[in-house]
Amino acid sequence: MNIKKVAFEPMNKVHEQELKILEKLLQKLNSSQDYKKELEEFIKDVENHFSFEEKLMEKYDFFAKIPHKMEHDKILNELYQLKNLPREKVKEYFNNHFLEWLENHIATIDTVTAGFLNMIGAKDEF
Repeated sequence: MNIKKVAFEPMNKVHEQELKILEKLLQKLNSSQDYKKELEEFIKDVENHFSFEEKLMEKYDFFAKIPHKMEHDKILNELYQLKNLPREKVKEYFNNHFLEWLENHIATIDTVTAGFLNMIGAKDEF
């Protein structure tokens, strides 16, 4: 997966960790092994990832925090719905939607957010 680096290193670290967890989930989905534990772990990581970014946006009054949070909420709702779907639908979601969304989200709104945070000298502690 080709994930763009952004101008705020703490965000890159969060993205890299998430990709490692996503990779484990995709391996389980593509095998016949149970994947539910990995799905739960991934959703929890996404919740933490989004919360981290949202706290930064709030703390530093990022001008596009509302649309950025709306994107997060939309994806979290989709991820929560996966818990009740069969394996093939979950695989389809990740392969046909989530991976493309993630690349695009990082390349666009996360890049703008990171540029803003970098420009103002933001720190990642709360």
